[in-house]
Amino acid sequence: MQKEFNASNLIIDAFGNAYTFFLGVGSVVFGAYSDKLATRKKVYVTSFLVFILAAVVCAIAKNIWLLVVMRSIQAFANSAILPLCAGVISDIYIPIERGGAFGAFYFIFWFGPFIGPSFGGFIAQYLGWRWIFWILAIFGGVTFFLIFFFLPETFNPTFLNSNPNLRFNPLSPLKLLKYPNITIIIIYICISTLLMHMQNISIPVNYSSRYNFTTLEIGLFFIAPSLGYMLGSLIGGKYSDFLAQKFLSSTGDYHPEVRIKAAWFGSLLLPISCFIYGWLLEINFNVYVLGIILFLCSFGMLSTFNTLSTYLVDSCPGLGASVMALTCLIRLAIPATIAIFETTIEERLGVRWTFTLISLICFLSILLPVIVYINGRKWRSNFVSTI
Repeated sequence: MQKEFNASNLIIDAFGNAYTFFLGVGSVVFGAYSDKLATRKKVYVTSFLVFILAAVVCAIAKNIWLLVVMRSIQAFANSAILPLCAGVISDIYIPIERGGAFGAFYFIFWFGPFIGPSFGGFIAQYLGWRWIFWILAIFGGVTFFLIFFFLPETFNPTFLNSNPNLRFNPLSPLKLLKYPNITIIIIYICISTLLMHMQNISIPVNYSSRYNFTTLEIGLFFIAPSLGYMLGSLIGGKYSDFLAQKFLSSTGDYHPEVRIKAAWFGSLLLPISCFIYGWLLEINFNVYVLGIILFLCSFGMLSTFNTLSTYLVDSCPGLGASVMALTCLIRLAIPATIAIFETTIEERLGVRWTFTLISLICFLSILLPVIVYINGRKWRSNFVSTI
């Protein structure tokens, strides 16, 4: 793609991060619409139609800027998935079972990145990058068919707390930022996601130059972090449910802050493993060892993210899609914007100090969920489920 359009590294970075940015922006619109108008299915159907059309235009694009624009529209449409799935889970699962439900969802969700890079690398190398978008359009069409005919509406009218006199406002999820426990947890998730983005962006650049990896080999290497995401989300979700159920059995009560205890291990594993990864990559260490460290880093990231995502949904009854949409906006849009300059930062500081800096920031930010663990119950007492 870069050779065909004669695009610079900055434009290619922008191409990837534009997708991530609009994945966050669109989620707010779809999440607010879903919670306000009490529907999940209609939003799914609309978003997949737009996704399919954008994928087709990407496949026939004649210049890089049309590709960037249509890829952004594709991301905007695709952004409905995360907040709506959070909404569906909050609709049909009781609080002490949501961690495992989120874990199962993210396990399947991350199966895409598990096989996607290697499969995409194979397609790009042997069929050309345009075929990636044709396949996405076909897959989107199949998914649209399944949703349209087989997915029931799950919105629970019990949680229909929105004021009927208020008009739909796509920015209404932003009102949740007035609650300190929500804001602080999202900031922490944003910081840890930035680390993940910078790590993922650096892989193609470093492994092609340091280890002479082909496009296919780079795709295969992404299996290591993707496997960490899958297992981290599954195990983290089950463990947070275990703590919630244990607390309920011993006290007869449940409050979401109990789940934050399940995030301690992952929140420490993430910056420590990323720090080690940066220093070993700088000296061109054994690639298999680096793959193991990436697995640990990704495991820590998703075990923590799953636990804290479940906490956010439990803290906002009736607004699961909105709070997850807000989380997606901040954790994707802001890190993606910063990560556009990852290659430039790495050229200035070097791999070692780039990862040292972001790992240190991530390590210090562990104080944020600690603060919520201590004060969250008090802050939640002021929650009003109308936005």
